[in-house]
Amino acid sequence: MALMVCPECKKEISSTAQACPNCGYTIVAQKKWSPGIAALLSLVIPGAGQLYQGRIIAGLLWFVLVIAGYVLFIIPGAILHLACIVSAAVTNPYKK
Repeated sequence: MALMVCPECKKEISSTAQACPNCGYTIVAQKKWSPGIAALLSLVIPGAGQLYQGRIIAGLLWFVLVIAGYVLFIIPGAILHLACIVSAAVTNPYKK
């Protein structure tokens, strides 16, 4: 059994606890996401990697910007698409 520190009272508790037995703080599990899946999704559909991470507004903005870039001219669209893929792979939406 692994131990972790309660974010509220700073005492060691079980990593499987749903609440701290000392102070009652509710432990919220961080969601897991894969940078590879996020990048692959954004490769197929611009902004889909951001949507996968739960970043709805960012995903929609990337979609609109990349499509507009492709409509206006192929080079800006490709550059924006690459930036979208990199953004999906390296941005951690759960990091505090």
